[in-house]
Amino acid sequence: MEILTRLSKVNFDIPLRCKGIAVVLLKKFDDVYKVLLLKRATPVLRVVWCYIGGSIEEGETA
Repeated sequence: MEILTRLSKVNFDIPLRCKGIAVVLLKKFDDVYKVLLLKRATPVLRVVWCYIGGSIEEGETA
């Protein structure tokens, strides 16, 4: 536990090789897996059900 406490205080500089990410989130309920989908509200793919995704905007860091 002490190692985790020390690591949480360390600032890692992670070089970026891409600017976007996509995630598929699975959750098991009893013996059935379910997938989290989000309905988009942005101009691109408006009102379409999609997996979790995003990008790093200008000025943001990883």
